[in-house]
Amino acid sequence: MYAKRNSLTIGILWILLLAIGIFWYSQENKSIKSLKVKNKQLSQQLDGSLEIAKALQGVEQQYRFLREKWNLSPKQIIASEEPSFSLDYLNWLVSQNDFALEFDFELKNITDNGDIVTFRFLLTGEGSYHDLFRLIWHLTKNPLLYQIETFTINQSQNEKNLIEFMMELKGFSLTQKLDAQREFSFDSMEPLVENVMFYDSFKPLNRTEPVRQTANIFRTPQNAPKPVDKTLVDVESATLQAVANGRVYIKDQNNKLLTMRVGDKVQSGALTRINQKKSEVEFVLEKAGGARTVTLGLGYKK
Repeated sequence: MYAKRNSLTIGILWILLLAIGIFWYSQENKSIKSLKVKNKQLSQQLDGSLEIAKALQGVEQQYRFLREKWNLSPKQIIASEEPSFSLDYLNWLVSQNDFALEFDFELKNITDNGDIVTFRFLLTGEGSYHDLFRLIWHLTKNPLLYQIETFTINQSQNEKNLIEFMMELKGFSLTQKLDAQREFSFDSMEPLVENVMFYDSFKPLNRTEPVRQTANIFRTPQNAPKPVDKTLVDVESATLQAVANGRVYIKDQNNKLLTMRVGDKVQSGALTRINQKKSEVEFVLEKAGGARTVTLGLGYKK
């Protein structure tokens, strides 16, 4: 009786243990399968991350190459506020190099292309043929990128020594988000040594034949001074008041304020140079003893 009951008890215990074992095995098997699936997903993500890292490394190498090429480029595009920056740049070139030029600045259009903004503006003005081509030389050689789209010149109707010009320029500007450079300043540009070779197209090709002189005992000697036009400015008695944008303001011998520019005549000579940087003007006077240069500054004469 006891043996039969013990055997039955043991059998029930085995059955319980077997059921518990089967349940535990099924649960663990599910966990193992879940871990295998997760392990496969992680392996795939790792492979994808390695590919991304490799691609990122290539992009970084390409970026460093392009950045170095950009820094070594002779031309630069910067982030700038247009059109005020371009107008300041042109005025700086005129002032820095003492160009005898006067011009009007007109913005034509601005086009936002996303990463780069393009803009066009028109310069119309008057000035020296030599200084106009010096300005074009500096626009070409300086690092800031501008493109000359149209350019026309004609001889001035008012002053034969000057020309009238019309020039349309195209400029470029980066958006702020792409500009990784430090703030740009005009003084950071290296000074250029001018090498401007040009021929003045308005200079006459024909040369005047020398006039044959006949004997004249009443002829005025060659070294005799020419008659002085008293209506013109007497440089010896004049004072310089101001220098601005290719023009000078001079108070003459009659205490009258006059506006003058290069080429204007004075008594026995003409105004030959305006140095806006030093606030000086130079006159060449033809005297009996030969030509003499007179320089007027703000408050002095030499």
